[in-house]
Amino acid sequence: MQSSAYDIMISSHVVASGCEQPIVYFIVDDDRSRLRARAREICDDSWSHWSRSYSRNGALIVGWHHRVGVDFEYLDQLRDPTWSVNHDIFRSSIMTADERERWPVNSDGDDTALATSVWCSKEALAKALGTPLKMDPARLSGPSSWSDAPHGVWRATSLGGATFDRDAVAWVVFEQP
Repeated sequence: MQSSAYDIMISSHVVASGCEQPIVYFIVDDDRSRLRARAREICDDSWSHWSRSYSRNGALIVGWHHRVGVDFEYLDQLRDPTWSVNHDIFRSSIMTADERERWPVNSDGDDTALATSVWCSKEALAKALGTPLKMDPARLSGPSSWSDAPHGVWRATSLGGATFDRDAVAWVVFEQP
């Protein structure tokens, strides 16, 4: 079986609407060891802060001048029925009270993408804060629930399925002092 591998620069360091944006790379490699090695290679001295996230055979890497965090997940690997903003377990263990109010229980359709977006936004923020292993998601309001306006020094952007080789959700959170 032949292994597939490729790198894509999603965004170069640009100034858009007066706001600089971090550099974002998406890489794919069926060889997980090579994938991780390539992701580490990308994290050179050109930026003072880097964040990486892996999902199956993909890696999302972000470089920035200040604190930055990233998280991404392919949607097709999430099969747990409790992974839903409509499920009591997800609502009580992952969502803040404000998030539960913003997204009331609605039994219509598959909300895997929304649940994943809520989770990924929190994970990216926790990485940017430097506390991903200490994060209590039910106490951390993630960027998925923020308005489009800046949140103090923090900026956030979501990346959707068209960015990746299949349906996925990703968030990049970065400090803009």
